[in-house]
Amino acid sequence: GAVGAYEYGSGVLDPMLIRWSDQESAGNWTPAATNQAGSLRLSSGSEIITAVQTRQELVVFTDSAVYSLQYLGANAGVWGAQLLGDNISILSQNAVIIASGVVYWMGVDKFYMYDGRVHTLPCDLRRHVFSNFNQNQNQQVFAGTNEGFNEVWWFYCSANSTVIDQYVVYNYLEKIWYYGT
Repeated sequence: GAVGAYEYGSGVLDPMLIRWSDQESAGNWTPAATNQAGSLRLSSGSEIITAVQTRQELVVFTDSAVYSLQYLGANAGVWGAQLLGDNISILSQNAVIIASGVVYWMGVDKFYMYDGRVHTLPCDLRRHVFSNFNQNQNQQVFAGTNEGFNEVWWFYCSANSTVIDQYVVYNYLEKIWYYGT
């Protein structure tokens, strides 16, 4: 599949369009009654930022919402989208990670998780992180895990830096935060 795709038969890029090829022929992107190629357009936001695959679904992030895409089958239009939450941000295409089956991500001014429902993560370091953050370098933000220690990490640029020089860690088992340089 492709996110932020060209409409079929058009040279116009639609940053909110998701397209997929036929299941039997990955090179066939032309929708027809005899195949499963198709598309759907998400409605909340102005562009798709990223998507991650979990066990049951694809979680798709736009610049202002998060969606669940689930396979419905050939007779049901193949894929269906469900809005999980709106007025939700994500800093970059790499600011999201899955740990122990839960999706975690860094938004513009807070942290989130999705475990079947979208939640804002309580974070006692929120002011520390976001008051010393270079918003012009948000595309450098990336997430990682250290599942042996039940941790999710985010790496980012401090306010006066153009290279990554800070990190913040969430221990999801103990529900505690810590940070460093």
